[in-house]
Amino acid sequence: MAEEERKKSFWETLLGIITAIGGLFGGLGGVAALIVCCGGKEDGLKNDATVQAAPAKPSSAADDAAQRAAAEAIAKAKAEAAAAKARAAELEKKLAAAASSEPQQGDIKVDDVTGMELVYVPGGCFQMGSPKSEKGRNDDEKLHEVCVDGFWMGKTEVTQGQWQKVMGSNPSAFKKGDDYPVERVSWDDTQDFIKKLKGKAGRKYRLPTEAEWEYACRVNSPGTYCGGNDLNAVAWYSENSSSTHPVGEKKRNAFGLYDMSGNVWEWCADRYGAYEPNKKENPVGTTSGSYRVIRGGGCSNAPEFVRAAIRLRYSPGFRFSSLGFRLLLPGQ
Repeated sequence: MAEEERKKSFWETLLGIITAIGGLFGGLGGVAALIVCCGGKEDGLKNDATVQAAPAKPSSAADDAAQRAAAEAIAKAKAEAAAAKARAAELEKKLAAAASSEPQQGDIKVDDVTGMELVYVPGGCFQMGSPKSEKGRNDDEKLHEVCVDGFWMGKTEVTQGQWQKVMGSNPSAFKKGDDYPVERVSWDDTQDFIKKLKGKAGRKYRLPTEAEWEYACRVNSPGTYCGGNDLNAVAWYSENSSSTHPVGEKKRNAFGLYDMSGNVWEWCADRYGAYEPNKKENPVGTTSGSYRVIRGGGCSNAPEFVRAAIRLRYSPGFRFSSLGFRLLLPGQ
C-alpha cells in the first residue's frame, strides 16, 4: 500500500513538472511531446495526456489565401456600394437642379439693355382661328389645331423708352411718356431694332409667329378677346379710348401678358397667307408673298377688330399711329 502511494505521488509530481516545462515550449503541444520523449509507462496517463494535449490543426497556406481573398472581396463590395450610393446622390442632386432651373409659367426674364420684362409661356396646343358663329369673323380665320414650343414673350408691347435706349430716337405719333407703346414703326423698323438689341444684349430676340402670338393671347381659351370676353377690362379700343395709353394698365391674361387686345396693333414674323391645317407643329406661315401680318387691334378700333383671331396684312415698310410690336425670345 505504501509502495502504491509512492508511485502515485511520483507520477503526479512528474506530470506537474512535464506540464510546467511544456508551458515553456508551446503549451499542450509541448506537454504531449515531452510525454512521448519520456516514454510514460502508464497507458491510462499517456492516453489522458494525448487527449488533453492534442494540438489544434494548423491552417494551410490555401486556407489563408482563401480568407484573404474573401476579406478583399468583401472590402471591394463595400467600396463599390459606397461609390454607387455617392453616384446616385450626385445624380439626384443634378436632376433636382435641372428641374428647378426649368422655367415655369409666369417666370420673368429682364433684358439688361432696355429693362424689358419677358414672361415664360409654356408650350402647348390650341384651336387657332375662330368659329363661324363669331361676330366680325373673316374667311381667313379657319379653325385648326396648332402646337407650339415654349417661349418668352414681352410682358407688354415695346415702349417708347425701350425703343429710345436702343435706337436713340422716337418715331411715335403719341409722344406722351416712356411707358407708352412705341408706334408708327414698320416691320422693317422692328428688324432694325431687333438687330441692334441682339448686338447689345446677346439674346436671340425676334417677332412672334402668328401661331405663337395667338397662343399667348388665348391661353388655350376659346374666348373672343385676349384675356376674356370682358373687352373693357382687357383692352383700349374705340369705345374707351381715342389714343394710346401706358402699357399694362388693363387686366392681364392668364399668362401674365398685357394689351394683347387693343392699344396698338402688333407685327408678327409671318408673311400673310391662308392657314395650312396640315402644318400643326410650330407653323411659320407661307414662304411666298410680301405682306406681313399684324394682330390684336388698336386703340381706335371697333370690337370686331380687337378680337383674338383678327388678321390684317401690310407691306413691310408700312407705318401708322397705332402700329407697334412686342418681342419674343425662343426656348428656355
